[in-house]
Amino acid sequence: MSNIFSHAISPAFTKQSIREFFVSPFFMGEDIRGAITVRTDVKGTELLNKISRPSFITKPKAAPGFTPTGTFALSTQSITVAPMAMEFEQNARAFWGSIVEQLLATGYKEDDIERMKEPDIWNKIMLPIIAQAGQQDLIRQMFFGNPVQETLSSGIPTGTVDTNFSGYTGFLSHFLVNLYAGTIPSAQHVVVDSATSAVKAEKILTYTYGATDTLITVTINGVEYTQAYASSASATVAAWLTTHKATIEARAGINGVIVTNPSGAQIKVVSRYKGQSFTFTAVANSGGSFAASGTVAAVKAGALASGEADATLEEMIDTARPEMFEFPLVFMVTRSMWRNLVHTIKNKTGDLPLTMMLNGVNVPSYEGYPVLIRPDWDTWIATYQNGIQPHRALFTTQQNLIFATDGLMDPQDIESWYNPDLQMRRYRVQYKAQTAYLHSELLMLAGFGD
Repeated sequence: MSNIFSHAISPAFTKQSIREFFVSPFFMGEDIRGAITVRTDVKGTELLNKISRPSFITKPKAAPGFTPTGTFALSTQSITVAPMAMEFEQNARAFWGSIVEQLLATGYKEDDIERMKEPDIWNKIMLPIIAQAGQQDLIRQMFFGNPVQETLSSGIPTGTVDTNFSGYTGFLSHFLVNLYAGTIPSAQHVVVDSATSAVKAEKILTYTYGATDTLITVTINGVEYTQAYASSASATVAAWLTTHKATIEARAGINGVIVTNPSGAQIKVVSRYKGQSFTFTAVANSGGSFAASGTVAAVKAGALASGEADATLEEMIDTARPEMFEFPLVFMVTRSMWRNLVHTIKNKTGDLPLTMMLNGVNVPSYEGYPVLIRPDWDTWIATYQNGIQPHRALFTTQQNLIFATDGLMDPQDIESWYNPDLQMRRYRVQYKAQTAYLHSELLMLAGFGD
């Protein structure tokens, strides 16, 4: 029997619930629920309302009638989600020669892992593993995402944007940038001391004109910046700085540099943060030269000084603004900070720190505040930020940290289809994400600045 009409779709397309393999593992971890607020169904740009607290609105009633008193300000902060995707493919032939081969389909679809006779091995074992890896990726980007992050070679930026981090701006990147710019007041930051004091790298190159020069080329961290010769060596350097300073200083985030013109025909480069190295050379195209001076080698921060974590967390509580204590507060700390605190407490009492319940999970506490230990911070700081600012702590309230996504309320699924041309089963998850914090006054930071 044959059909009069036939309808063939190639590649065949199927969907699986995102809630089973993506959303649940991504957003149900206790380390996220107790630390941030997840805002869902954000499709593009959403305005977050911030309302100042009115005060002194109660006055003596001295006369009959109505006298309105008091004002407060309503302001907004926008959060724009950025598109992200997790995509991978699989061919069933990769399992040939293994015990899994017994589960493969026969005939035309033998290359399609979705046609396994017993698909549990893929759908119930392998996809959740992939989802767990996706969860770790999401959390990494949530904290360390940075659109200007560059790949590092021997700890030095290369000029190539690192797409593992460039999707959107993570919480820690917000804090570093805004503390450096003064948006977060320095009074809300505690400097962390280590047994080995960190030092910024520095270098000066002084240009001498070579009579026939028409161009100078300055190379900083793998990128060339050129400038046509002006009326003198000093004028050329000044013009070079005007042209390139903003571009250079916008690079690489925590691993970046600051460029200045101390005097005359000098170009000075200094690492943005202590411990970061850089490469800095310059040439003239016809006889001119650059002489190096004032070179200082970078020194990275060492292990924390004895008792430093205890002193740091105590100072964060002591110097926090009073309004913070009207909210449920939580610490997030690197593992290095936590281990230093454990050693201090054990030396004093012989006992480990007390624990408390947070969202149904036992977590350590400090002076009655839950402490979320983030060993993943240590990993990513050491590996992808060259170990700069290795000991960090954050003290805030969950309501202040916003992670926006469109994934939970959207009918998005894990897309899955078989491509017969390439004999590949393909999978794709697409979502949008962004982070923001609402009120700088509800933050205390430690170890985010020099």
